[in-house]
This record gives sequence, structure tokens and C-alpha cells, in this order.
Amino acid sequence: MKFKKSLLLLATLPLFAACDQVDEENRYIPVDKVKAERRVLLEEFTGQFCVNCPTAHAVIETLEEQYPEDLIVVSIHAGPFGVAAPIGLMQPDGDIYANHWNIPAYPKGIIDRQSGVLDMGAWLNVIRSELAQAPALEVDLDATLSADGTTIDITTDLLPYTSLDGNLQLWVVENQIVSFQQNGDVLQADYVHNNVYRASVNGIWGQPVKLTQNVSQQFDNSIEVNQAWNVDNLYIVGFVYDDAGVQQVNRCKVM
Repeated sequence: MKFKKSLLLLATLPLFAACDQVDEENRYIPVDKVKAERRVLLEEFTGQFCVNCPTAHAVIETLEEQYPEDLIVVSIHAGPFGVAAPIGLMQPDGDIYANHWNIPAYPKGIIDRQSGVLDMGAWLNVIRSELAQAPALEVDLDATLSADGTTIDITTDLLPYTSLDGNLQLWVVENQIVSFQQNGDVLQADYVHNNVYRASVNGIWGQPVKLTQNVSQQFDNSIEVNQAWNVDNLYIVGFVYDDAGVQQVNRCKVM
């Protein structure tokens, strides 16, 4: 009953304030697939009471079908349309990231941390451009669940093709979360959320790394499993970024 009362109270919030309308020119138009030289990170800013965010989710699904190995999406619930855990999917980190990037409305996306804040209609062209760029390094990840199921141990191997100073960021992401979502004028109770940001493993902005060309480095990290997570649907997303943006990204399933 407490959940239902909280949900009813949240549903009375103004649903359209700062929620982008989806014009025809902002919808996804499929084009020929580009050859990928690297992987690309899309940070999507979304919320469970954002009426147009399901349209962005559909765009993401189409993009993922086109680039299943090369496009890595993290959906960050934040802002006035986000619903805080444990009722909703928004973590405190969500607003930190949204405020840092000055997200003006929802849904929005940032690609490889160099695109600026984009409407969904602009995602495809920027993703295609980024896919064609040569990466500065390779990122290899391995994530193992402890025998007692309480901890995820993560090994990250970085092989730089050039020297760079940046940050290694590791995030826990979960797929197939069934929870509510405002979908147009319908509050859908059984909506399936994917690519949901759950936690940062190594700090809000990651850990500093200093990389020398052709000299590999290995990093070990761990995080305690939150009881709200379904470990069968967990992934680790890892990327290295610097002032010029994300230099390479990867993900692996927690095994």
C-alpha cells in the first residue's frame, strides 16, 4: 500500500514540464550501417515520468540492433521526471551527472562525452561519426560474482595505442528491470527498462590513469551487490575518458 500511495502522489506531478516533445524530424531514420573502428558510449538521460522517454528507448533499441557490439548505452535516471530508489530507478548519482552536463530537458543524450547534449534525432549521425574514429586504446573487462553472491570483482586491462592521462570509469548497469513508466498518457506498470545505471564502482568520476603508449596496465576493483539488483542481468561498463571525451568503452556480463 505504501508503494501505491507513493506512486499515486508522484503521478500528480506535472508530466510535461521540461519534457521534450518529439517532432517528426527528431525521430530515427535508418541508414546504411557504417564500419565500426571503435565502440561508442551513449549516456541517455531519462526518467520514469518522462512521457516521451519511451520514444527515445525505441530509438535506442533500433540503434542497438544495428550496432549490437559497438554501441554501448547507459540510461541514467535523473531530474524532475526521475523517481528515486527504492520506489524508482533513480540513484543519487543521476542528478550529479545531469547537473554536471546541464541537462535542460528529457530525453537527452551525450555521445562519447564530446557531442554536447543532443536530442534523440541527432544521435545517429554522431554515433556513426564516432564509430569511424580510431580508438586511442583498448579496454578489456572481466567481472566475476563471488561464490557467496555478495561481491563483484572486476579486472580491467588497458592497452593504450598512444600515451594519455585520463580517468577509468566503471559502472554497474542492469537490463530487464520491470517497473513503471509514463508512456504518453498511460502509466505502464510492467514497462521493461534496459541499460539502467545502478552504481559507480570506482567513484562518481572514476579513478585517474596515466597510460604510456603500448604499455598495458591492469586494474582490480570490486563492489558489493545491492539486494535490489538481479545479478543475472548485470553488466559492467568501463571506459577511459579525458578532456577530449571518451577514448574507448567496453562492457562485460557479470558471470
